[in-house]
Order: sequence, then C-alpha cells, then structure tokens
Amino acid sequence: SSPSKAAGAISYARGQLGKPYVLGGAGPNTWDCSGLVMMAYSSQGIATGGHNVVWQYNYFGSIGRLVPLSQRQPGDILFYSSNGTASGGYHDSIYTGNGMMVEAARPGVGVVERAVWTPSQLLPYVARPSGSL
Repeated sequence: SSPSKAAGAISYARGQLGKPYVLGGAGPNTWDCSGLVMMAYSSQGIATGGHNVVWQYNYFGSIGRLVPLSQRQPGDILFYSSNGTASGGYHDSIYTGNGMMVEAARPGVGVVERAVWTPSQLLPYVARPSGSL
C-alpha cells in the first residue's frame, strides 16, 4: 500500500493545480506550500508534523523518514532552505518524478506542477512519508 499512498498524495496535490496561493492556506480553495504538502499526505492518512516547512522536515527526521536527495522518488517531499540547514527551511513541494514537482508556489502563481527549481537551495535530504526507505 505504500507506493499507492505516494501516488495518492501526488494525485491529491495535482487535483489542486490552478488554485491560488495564500499564506496560511490549507485548502480546499487556497494553499501555501506546507499546507498543500500536509493535506496531500493527510488525504492518505499520513501525518506530516504540522503546517510549517521546518516542523515537517524535523518531524520526518525524528521518525527516521529522511533519505538522501540523490535517492528521491515520486511522492517524496523536497525542502528548500535559505542557509543549507533545516532551520532555514522556507519552502517544500512534492516530487512527482522526472525532475518535476507539485508546489503551492507563491501569490500570483498558485499551485503548479513544474521542473524542480534552484536545486542549489534544496536540502540534501528528502522526506519519504510512505514506502520503503
């Protein structure tokens, strides 16, 4: 069931494409980055540690669900940091495979699926909420 939960989270996130970004948004009509990640996994019965990028990263670290970025798989959560550490986390998204991700981007852009941007700001670990490590 684990790969299907990742696919379910991706499907949920893709179902939000085109909806607007609002800081603090957690659906069903507006989203911010960590709200989209939280609710996509909540739809699959998986907790993410709350509605905050740093909380989400630290939560998955605390339960042993971080894997190296180089081993990312569809459904993993990508984390962006301004300083290379979890404390600088400012954005997250759901990796959908082939260098693409779904994200609640920013005001005026909203929820989109697009190529992973600014890889230099990605933390070296991704969260794998479901599936094998």
